[in-house]
Amino acid sequence: MSKNLYEKRGVIVDLDGTLYRGDRAIPSAVSWYQNISRSADVVFVTNNSMYSPERVASRLRNMGFRADKQRVLTSAVAAAAYAAEVWKNEPILVLGEEGLWQAVSSAGLRAFRPGDIAPAEAAAVLQGIHTHCTYNDLAEVCLAIRAGAAYVLTNPDRALPDTRGLIPGAGSIGALIETATGVAPLVIGKPQGRMMEQALALLGLPKEEVVVVGDNLDTDILAGHRAGLDTVLVLTGYSRREDLASAAAAPTWVLDDLTQWFA
Repeated sequence: MSKNLYEKRGVIVDLDGTLYRGDRAIPSAVSWYQNISRSADVVFVTNNSMYSPERVASRLRNMGFRADKQRVLTSAVAAAAYAAEVWKNEPILVLGEEGLWQAVSSAGLRAFRPGDIAPAEAAAVLQGIHTHCTYNDLAEVCLAIRAGAAYVLTNPDRALPDTRGLIPGAGSIGALIETATGVAPLVIGKPQGRMMEQALALLGLPKEEVVVVGDNLDTDILAGHRAGLDTVLVLTGYSRREDLASAAAAPTWVLDDLTQWFA
């Protein structure tokens, strides 16, 4: 399927570790985007459930990436859409931040914070990244899952690239919950296929004309591989070159940074 990178007309690009780290843009990514957006349609796809598409787009624009909320897909939006299909009128216990709460509100879900309802009343637990959750929050969602609530995880990312280094992600919180309950979550974000399908629908292009770009072999690259798409691993975030030997799916191309795209 591989075509020269210059010939790709659609790009599905990850954010954390690919375009920026923490609140700082990666300089090579800014120059890459200024070039690639002249010839290709770009969709921004993030497993980070912390922010709404509007806020993600605004943040990207402030960093030098021209972005519109209609071209931003988050795991929070995808997870809320799934929950609305399955538990539209049932109480959902939500452990997450602004992006997840806006998504469940927009989806019309009956969403509650831990402690607002008895654990046994929840039909499902919807969990994303939460940087200030408490032990009691975790206890409440674990009790709900043990009482029979379904467990949905926005994304499995164990760590997030930050200006300080790698910090715990939604998957790390999920690992705690899974350990405490013995229940594995249903994962919505990358490497599962729901977000790739949505991104392809936005682009409206044949698969051979689309490439997935990301920094994480376990999520971005595996998601692209499962969707039948070419992939680019950029070594500016989570995965290292030495991780390639044990990767579940090999990227089509490996770049030290995105300036090598045009080399």
